[in-house]
Amino acid sequence: MLNDEPRSPDDLPDTPPQPYAAVPAPYQPPASTGAGSGEGPGSGGAPRRGRAVVAAVVAVALLAVVALVAWRATRPVTPAAVPVTTSAPTASGQASPTPTPSGGSEHPAELAAYYTQDVDWQPCEGSPAHQCAGIEVPVDYAEPDGDTFELALRKVPALEPSRKVGTLVINPGGPGGSGLEYAQFSTFVFSKDVRESFDILGFDPRGIGESDAVTCLSDDDMDLLFENDPTPDDAAEREKLLSDAEEITERCAEAGGERALHMSTTEVARDMDVMRSLVGDERLNYFGVSYGTVLGALYADLFPERVGRFVLDSAVSPNQTDAEELSYDIEGFESSIDAFIEWCVAREDCALGTDADGARERIADLLDDVEQRPLETSRGDIDAIGEGWLGFAIFMCLYSEQSWPTLNQGLAEAFDGRGDILLAHAMNVVGRSPSGDYDPGSYLHAIIPVRCADWPPSDAETLADVQRRARTEHPLWSRLTGMLYDNCGTWPGEPRAPSGTTLAEGAAPILVIGNLRDPATPIGGTRQLAEDLDSGILVTSDHDGHGTYYAGNSCVDSIVDGYLITGTVPSSDQTC
Repeated sequence: MLNDEPRSPDDLPDTPPQPYAAVPAPYQPPASTGAGSGEGPGSGGAPRRGRAVVAAVVAVALLAVVALVAWRATRPVTPAAVPVTTSAPTASGQASPTPTPSGGSEHPAELAAYYTQDVDWQPCEGSPAHQCAGIEVPVDYAEPDGDTFELALRKVPALEPSRKVGTLVINPGGPGGSGLEYAQFSTFVFSKDVRESFDILGFDPRGIGESDAVTCLSDDDMDLLFENDPTPDDAAEREKLLSDAEEITERCAEAGGERALHMSTTEVARDMDVMRSLVGDERLNYFGVSYGTVLGALYADLFPERVGRFVLDSAVSPNQTDAEELSYDIEGFESSIDAFIEWCVAREDCALGTDADGARERIADLLDDVEQRPLETSRGDIDAIGEGWLGFAIFMCLYSEQSWPTLNQGLAEAFDGRGDILLAHAMNVVGRSPSGDYDPGSYLHAIIPVRCADWPPSDAETLADVQRRARTEHPLWSRLTGMLYDNCGTWPGEPRAPSGTTLAEGAAPILVIGNLRDPATPIGGTRQLAEDLDSGILVTSDHDGHGTYYAGNSCVDSIVDGYLITGTVPSSDQTC
C-alpha cells in the first residue's frame, strides 16, 4: 500500500543509500498514488527459505530476497471495522495480551555487562530526526568474555511520545536484510497510528551490513551461483554443479572464520533480548517479515515470558520439514504463476499470448531454448545469460504484482533472444552493479552461514522423490528451481535441531498473517507456524505477492494496528 501521508523532511535521508534487493534504483518517492504499471518493490521481507535445500540457482531464488521499502502502487484506504475479541483491559482502558511478567528484566549474571551497557544514541547521518547507536553482544554466548559483535541500531522515535506503547523491534527478512534501512523507510512500512505509538527500532543482525559484516563470498563466487546449469543433463554437469556448491560453501567458511559460525537465528534472537532490556521494555514488541518470522518464532520459543505484541508476516515455521517446505513451495509457485498468467493473457501486449493453457509451456520452452542458446545482453561483463539468471529473475518478479509488468516485458524481450530487462531485475535484487561488483551488504553473504546454522541436513531421498514427482506433476516449477540438493554438507558448524513440538508455550498471543497467494513464503508455511505456536492467531489475506501488512488490504491493516496499538487480539482463522 502506498503511504501518502504527509512526511517531514527528516523522515527520509538527504542522500538515499544505494538500493538493493527488490528496491528500484535510484530511489524516487512515488509520483502518483494511482495504480501503476511500473515496477515497485515488494513487501518488507524476503526470502523466504531458511532450509539448506537448494536449487542450482543456488538456492537464491528459493531463499531470500529482501524487499526493503514497502511503498505500494495503490492508495491507502481507511481501515474498515473488523470484528475482534479483546483481552482484559488495563488500568488505562487499553487491552493487553497478557500481564507484564515479573521476571522480564532478569538476565544471566555472566551477561550483565551486555544487558546493562550504556547506549549512546546520536542523530543519524542524513536523518537527524532518527537516532543511531551501536551495542555490543558476544560472538559466542557460551563464552561471553570473548570476542564481540558491534550491532548497528536505528531508532525512529514515536511521533506522539505521550501515547507511546513501547519500542517495536523490526526485521525485514532475508536472511541478510538491513533492519537499519527498514527503519529508515518506516514511513512507507507502518501506518501513522503505529508510528505515533511506538519507537521503531531496526538493526542489522550480527555479521550483516553495518553490524560487523562477515563477507564470505567473492564477486566471482556470487556470479558462479547463477552461471551453472541448474538442470544438469549428464553426470559431468551434475558433478560440476555439486562440486562448485561445495567449494563455495568451503570458501565461505574459510573467509568468514569463527564469526561466520555464529550468525545463527537463535543467536540473533538472543541479541534481540539484549536490545529489549536496553530500551527498557519488560516485554519485546516485534514485527518480522518472511525470514523475520523465523527470528520472531525462535525468540518466542527461547523467551516465552517476554513476548509482548508480536506480528509475524508471511511466515515460515522453524519446525518445517523438507517435505512440508517443498510442498508449500510448489503450492505457492502454482498459485502465483497462475495469477500472473491470468493477469498477462488479459492484456493486449502479453508476451505469453492469449491462451492461458499454453502460457506455462511457452515459459518452459524458453528455458529449454536458453539452455542451448543463452540470451544475449548489452552488458560487457555478462554478455549472455542462461537458465540460472533467467529462472531467478522470473521467480523474483513473482514476488509482487508491481513486478508483473517487468516480467511481461522481460519475457517479450527474451522470446526475441535478449535478456537485458530480466538480468537488470535479477542484478538489482542481489546487489550486483553493472561493473560486476556486488554490494558488500548483499544478502548473498548471509545465506550460507545463516541457512547452514538454522536447519539440519536435508534428506537426499526426500529431495530425489520430490524431484521425480515434480518433473511430471509440476514441470515448470521443476525447471525453474532446478536440481534440489543440500549445499551445507561441507559447512563446519553444528546446525540447529528443530524441536518438532509446540513453540513458545505460555507466550502471549502472537499474530501470524499471510497472503493466500505468496510465492516466497507460501500460505502453507504461514498456517503451520500459527499452528506450531502455542498462542498463534492466524489471519489470512486474499491477495497475491509477498508481504501482507500495509499491502492494500484495509481489513488486515486494521487488525494489525488494533493489535499493536491497543493489544486487541482478533479471533483466529479470519480471512480478509
